Amino acid sequence: MKKLKQILVIGLWLGLLTGLLFSMGFVNQTQNALKFKSLEVRVNQDDDLYFLDNNDIVQMLYNRGDSIVGRTKAKINVPEIERVINSHEDVANAEVCATIDGKLKIRVTQRKPIIRIINKLDDSYYIDDEGKLMLLSDKYTANVLLANGTIYESFARHYTRPVTDTIKGKSITPMLCKLFIMAKYIHASKFWNSQIQQIYVNNNKELELVPMVGDQKIIFGDTTDMAEKFEKLHTFYLQGLNTTGSWNKYSVINLKFKNQIVCTKKI
Repeated sequence: MKKLKQILVIGLWLGLLTGLLFSMGFVNQTQNALKFKSLEVRVNQDDDLYFLDNNDIVQMLYNRGDSIVGRTKAKINVPEIERVINSHEDVANAEVCATIDGKLKIRVTQRKPIIRIINKLDDSYYIDDEGKLMLLSDKYTANVLLANGTIYESFARHYTRPVTDTIKGKSITPMLCKLFIMAKYIHASKFWNSQIQQIYVNNNKELELVPMVGDQKIIFGDTTDMAEKFEKLHTFYLQGLNTTGSWNKYSVINLKFKNQIVCTKKI
């Protein structure tokens, strides 16, 4: 009797499992036969980024022959579409999904440059907020910090890793790493983002800051004790320059020395 009961229970579970698998297969078959009614694309343009818009993504798909509307889900390779969009040089992340009501939804986040490099050969490119090199665009120019001077690094295809890999001992140039670290610090500060417009690399490979207001040269040195140096400069701005009202009194503000600021007056 007990054995019969066990057989009945096992049979019941097998029947339920078979029914579930059949239902899943039917649903999957129905979904695959579903025709897409619309394509919904949304490109995130926060921070006024316009490297890409919705039409660019749609055109990218059409150029590949990926007409979406009217085709069944079985004939659309959703993971492949996502991979192709993510491979675009201006895309940070793309997510593609098909809904049960016949929509293909595409969500795209653009890469965000924080500094533009102009090297000694007038080669120019961006570094984004993840530390990766980024080509300029014919469509849009980002309003970001500029770096020029004694910079020899050119844009190269092998710069696919973040420039901060230098810290980990990998083969990315220290100068690009320094410029990225400083640009990220400035970009994160509302105050410094409004005060500093340019980083100049002098012949001694020292970093100099070019302010929005005034024409003084701010010698920063390297990125050692960077937060402390910016704090000294902030204090000098608030208690020194603002107090005297003499923004054009000094030709050089030197932050290289520990615990002090050395200023040179204009002649």
